[in-house]
Amino acid sequence: MATEFDVFKSFPEKDSDWTEEHWKYLVEYLIDTDMVKYKELASLVLGHLNPSQVGTSVASKKTFQSHYPPRKCWEAVRQWHFDQTGKCADCGTRLELQADHIIPREELGDDADYVGNLTLRCRRCNVIKRPSHKHGGKTYLTAEAALMWILFTKKPSTYQEFYHLCREYGMTMASVRFEEAWAMAKWLEREGRYSIDKDSKY
Repeated sequence: MATEFDVFKSFPEKDSDWTEEHWKYLVEYLIDTDMVKYKELASLVLGHLNPSQVGTSVASKKTFQSHYPPRKCWEAVRQWHFDQTGKCADCGTRLELQADHIIPREELGDDADYVGNLTLRCRRCNVIKRPSHKHGGKTYLTAEAALMWILFTKKPSTYQEFYHLCREYGMTMASVRFEEAWAMAKWLEREGRYSIDKDSKY
C-alpha cells in the first residue's frame, strides 16, 4: 500500500512546478493527518487577507503628513487605499499586502513619501525588489513556508539531510533557522508521526 510519502515522491521535485491539484493534496494531507484544522487554516488565511495597515505604516509618518494640512493625511491615504485593486501589483495575490514605494526611498529619500508614489505589493514581492534583500525571490516559497514544505513532502530522516535540502532549495539564512524548524520533526517523532534516524545530529 502506498504511503503519503510515496505520493509526494511522485509529485514534481520543484514546488514551482506543482499544480493547484498538488497544493490541494498537500492541504488535504495536513488536514487529514490532523496537523491543522479547517478552522485554523481559514483563520490563518483570513488574517493574511486583511488589508495592509496603511494608517500606521503610511498616514502616521511625518514625511507623508508634510504633504497635507493638519489631520488630513489619513483621508488622502484612505482614499488611495480604497482606490487600489486589492491585489499585489506584481503577482496578483491578495495575501499579505503592504503599501510599497514605486520609486524607492533609496533614490528619493523623504521625497518618496507621497501617496502617488505608492502601490500595493505582497510581502514576498516587496522583499524581492528591495536592494537590501540580495537573496529575495531566489526561492519559490517564503523561507517560513519552504522549511515546512521540505519537512512534510521530502521527509528527511536526519537533520543533516534537512539542512542539505534547505540549502539546495536556495535558502541562505543562518542555520539556526533550520535547527528551529527541525523542532517540528522532533515534536512529531514523540507522537509517533515522524521517523528520525539515530545518526541525526539532532
